[in-house]
Amino acid sequence: MLRIIATFILIYLVFRILIFYIFPKIGQWYLNRYRDKFYRNNPDAAKARERKKKQGMHVRQEKDKQSGDTNKIGEYVDFEDIEDDDPER
Repeated sequence: MLRIIATFILIYLVFRILIFYIFPKIGQWYLNRYRDKFYRNNPDAAKARERKKKQGMHVRQEKDKQSGDTNKIGEYVDFEDIEDDDPER
């Protein structure tokens, strides 16, 4: 019984090490590899990237302001009930 518990603890620790230390390094290596491949195939993109780095230019993305802005939704229409004078209908 103690051997089974020790085995599960060992398996847990191995997976924890893999997930937190090994997999991120593999992912980083993989992304760097494809980034380098992209810049080899597109030399103009690499030149533009270096030029922006030298100039210190940073492109900021605007945040989505739709949550606070209700003017773009549309106009509110208040519908009223119509009373029917003819009770036979």
